[in-house]
Amino acid sequence: MIKSWKPTQGWQIVRNPSYWGKKTRLDRVIFRPISNNTARLQALQTGEVQGYDLVAPQDIPTIQSSGKFKILNRPAFNVAYVGFNTKIPPLDKLAVRQAVAYGLDRAAVVRSFYAGRGTVAKEFMPPQLFGYAKNVKTYPFDPSRAKSLLQSAGLSLPVKIDFWYPTSVSRPYMPDPKKNFEAFAASLEQSGFNVVAHSAPWRPDYLSDVSRGKAQLYLLGWTGDFGDPDNFIGTFFRTPQDQWGPLDPKIYSILNKALGETNLKKRIALYQQANRLIMNFLPGVPYVHTKPALGFKNNVNGYAPSPVSLEPFAPVFFAGGK
Repeated sequence: MIKSWKPTQGWQIVRNPSYWGKKTRLDRVIFRPISNNTARLQALQTGEVQGYDLVAPQDIPTIQSSGKFKILNRPAFNVAYVGFNTKIPPLDKLAVRQAVAYGLDRAAVVRSFYAGRGTVAKEFMPPQLFGYAKNVKTYPFDPSRAKSLLQSAGLSLPVKIDFWYPTSVSRPYMPDPKKNFEAFAASLEQSGFNVVAHSAPWRPDYLSDVSRGKAQLYLLGWTGDFGDPDNFIGTFFRTPQDQWGPLDPKIYSILNKALGETNLKKRIALYQQANRLIMNFLPGVPYVHTKPALGFKNNVNGYAPSPVSLEPFAPVFFAGGK
């Protein structure tokens, strides 16, 4: 039962004595928001908390080597991307969007900031979902090709681009947004762009500004709610949204048709077609699917990480006491 809930401070649930099923072994669970990666690690180390989600990749060795703590893995079911607003010139030109795609060194970002827990994304949904297309157009890092595409679009180098990233947040797909931004900005600078940085707190400013279409280029991502392609590419692209600007109308139409299709084989083919269209039109560039980590004290047992963050606390208990 919910005992207390204070925005920005946390909330607390307690055992329900009237529950009809098996009783939980914990008297209560306290949830605390701690936005800073280092502060979360320190809270575990000092005993302030017994476990935490969103362990920064660089902190995993510290936890694993301590002897007092352990790492649990959440199955990968997410995507991080660099989004484009196709309404804001020059991103209204396909050649410029392609130049950005070739100018993003995604492999270096995944290698540098995800501690071996990420894979470079090729499309806007994870590969374990049906409808994933293996033959989408890909955009390996190629600064020379990016510059050539910008010049073919009639632009003089360097091309100014406004790039937004969030602060005061860590997400499963984006443990340190600033580091990702800095690395991407550096590779874009090599590729014929003049990157102008914009940052804002995650809530409410950043999410509000991106959703209202104010950001030209931006970092964002998604963790799936359930195992269906519509929860990824349908959520992003089935209806017009200000954050993307206008898309190829075929994308909307195919995704709406796929949502209502009852034949699984046909539905798979529709989502594969949609993924190919999306990566040809290029409303953004997906760059990583990552396996998030959770850190716990060794005596915490019974916690089973879910790919969609729906973990029951009823089976959780402390071995040998608190």
